[in-house]
Amino acid sequence: MFRSRSMLHLISILWLSALFLTGCAMPHIRSTQISDGGTTESCADFFTSLDQQIAEAGVMDSGTFRVKDYPYLRTNRFLASFREEAMDREAFATWVNHMQALDQEARGYEIANLPADAPPLVSANNRDELKGNVVTCGNLLKAADFQDANPRIEELRKEVNAPDEYSLLHRALGFYPLFSVFVSLGVDNWHAEAIKSFSTKPPADWSTTRYVPEKSGELPTSRQIAQKTRQDALGIPAYAPEDLQALFRIYAPAWEVQTQDDQDKIGAPFWTPEGMLGVNTESPFTYTLLSFTRFGKDILTQLNYIIWFPSRPKKNALDIYGGFLDGVNYRVTLDKTGEPLLYETIHNCGCWYMAFPSKGLHVRDTIDYAESPLILPTPEVNPVSEFMTIAMTSRAHSIQHLYPLARETQSQSTVYSLADYGLLRSLPRHTDGQAGMFDRNGVGIGSERLERFILWPTGVLSPGSMRQWGRQAVAFVGTRHFDDPYFMDKIFMETDF
Repeated sequence: MFRSRSMLHLISILWLSALFLTGCAMPHIRSTQISDGGTTESCADFFTSLDQQIAEAGVMDSGTFRVKDYPYLRTNRFLASFREEAMDREAFATWVNHMQALDQEARGYEIANLPADAPPLVSANNRDELKGNVVTCGNLLKAADFQDANPRIEELRKEVNAPDEYSLLHRALGFYPLFSVFVSLGVDNWHAEAIKSFSTKPPADWSTTRYVPEKSGELPTSRQIAQKTRQDALGIPAYAPEDLQALFRIYAPAWEVQTQDDQDKIGAPFWTPEGMLGVNTESPFTYTLLSFTRFGKDILTQLNYIIWFPSRPKKNALDIYGGFLDGVNYRVTLDKTGEPLLYETIHNCGCWYMAFPSKGLHVRDTIDYAESPLILPTPEVNPVSEFMTIAMTSRAHSIQHLYPLARETQSQSTVYSLADYGLLRSLPRHTDGQAGMFDRNGVGIGSERLERFILWPTGVLSPGSMRQWGRQAVAFVGTRHFDDPYFMDKIFMETDF
């Protein structure tokens, strides 16, 4: 634990390093020529001690990936895609800063989830100080690591990796080449059934519950937001908080669920007094998450909307798909002008992927994936006057309809609130403290399915389980991830009008 004098010393050095790390339009990454005889070593020890306590407490956040030898950095598949690119100093500094922001975010949740009876380093009354030390030490080590002409710049490129969600060992032990033939047949059968049942019109003769977002005041258009939003040195849009909130409100969908009982109602995950996860269906929420992807030379914005059900009820004891927790992720990818280019859905297990391309996309004749994605017709929706509506069956919550719904019907619906997905990474416990709803492998706690005993040869960890965003495999044959930054180029081409 840092003493106050040490902290003041670190802060003073940090202030000096900030002059070149954040001061100019082109921040130079160079050493601050630290010669205090041990400050950087103390910071390295600090991260080691913190990581040890996080591991011992079992509160490691697994939504992003640690960068070996750089304890203040984490990455994801999108940021890892820049590792091979030529970057000037400004772009490189921006890349590093993005990875540091991921680490600070993840450590914030990990620190919040540490038990109250943790050792003195992370006692309950110094968590804010601890988060401050993460920032201070991270900036100090960053300044020391990336001096002018420091070879660690190239070393970093080699260490920035986002491992896939497939186990080669499981595939080898499960005779994957043979097993995948049978899996492919199952996928083809599901595609045929889904195409047959899908419609861009409202469902008929369904007893449904419809959820719509809270009413918003007058909002700018997504084009207006795109026009005024600057891009950073990597080409990533840097949205003002109010503009990002407006984007999420503009494209927030309506959910329509064929309803039999509470298992078909959306809600808010929480910890029960018994220490189990539950979903409060009295408080319907849609959780939002911002992501980015690549398409050609452009970096595009993705708006993720995630809902949760208490369960997918089992038909019987041998139902391999049923179990505790269920949910859906609806994603809108915007083109560089701010208009919708692609809509997608998955269940939160990564299963049942569907793509709904706009007229601006053309499906490639040859798709570079072993398991081709399911691509379905897309309704035209005016976001000013209509909601995109996702209609799901009861119990299995299978998506069978995607259609426009006039916003004036809002008064006839149940209203849901928008909330940040990060809340799920640190939920209040009923008795004391906080805990995320995912384990160290990104699996939703208690959401395991029987299908994991059948589909393990595919290499996917715990098939059917709910997964943390960023840890979702979306194919059983070959490899494909929901956050693959190159997936659009492999499936689509831009339409020439």
